[in-house]
Amino acid sequence: MSAKANKKNSKAETQRSMGLGSYMRRNFFAGLIVMMPFLLTFLIVRWFVLFIDTRIVPLVPKQISQFALEHIGIDPVREIPGVSIVIFFIATMILGIFARGLIGAWILGRIERILHHMPLLPKIYSTTKQIFAALFQPDTEKKSAFRKAVLVQYPRKGSWTIGFLTADSIAEVSQKTNNSKMRVVFVPTTPNPTSGFIIFFPKKETIDLDMKVEDAVKMVFSFGIVQPPAQTLEKVSKQLKRVSKKATKPPAKPS
Repeated sequence: MSAKANKKNSKAETQRSMGLGSYMRRNFFAGLIVMMPFLLTFLIVRWFVLFIDTRIVPLVPKQISQFALEHIGIDPVREIPGVSIVIFFIATMILGIFARGLIGAWILGRIERILHHMPLLPKIYSTTKQIFAALFQPDTEKKSAFRKAVLVQYPRKGSWTIGFLTADSIAEVSQKTNNSKMRVVFVPTTPNPTSGFIIFFPKKETIDLDMKVEDAVKMVFSFGIVQPPAQTLEKVSKQLKRVSKKATKPPAKPS
């Protein structure tokens, strides 16, 4: 009897220890989920502040530092961390005001024409510009080369990926393929959407999405973690179901 009782006691202790270990593990991971976003946000902000500090501070004329030392007894640019962020913000805002003006837009257009005549640079510049415009530019000012987000079957039939429609058709491609409805789609890579592939798809093999271009860009940036509103996802799901039904529907028999 004593042997059986010892076995029961040891079994109960093992279960209690396993329960304690599971309890500790769950709480540890719960704390990790709470802590890591704050920690990563802090590290990214700290890296950005230090990065701007090391780039902006050397550009500030020494006369300004001497003037500040003489009148207030401190050089705020070099002695107070983060002041360079304010300088960066003001300089960027002034650049934006200049770029939106008539003269600034003309100068920017000339610089872009020069870039488009250089090897490799046009693709990197134009793609990066479209991504940042999709993320930060107000809807009323958007003139994106990405006309809309679309679904295409890539890299094989049956697997769907998000692409961006850049043109409805190109004359030579349509002639060579004997298809007047060939669409030009940019298929980005994840998580670096500045690189990707330009692929020509027949219009019937693409699905126009209801989600905004910026929402699609955010999905690519975030590995699909940041998603558009649930209503949009429901519409996409219904579109895919309709397409799959058409694909599985047997062809009509000839009369």
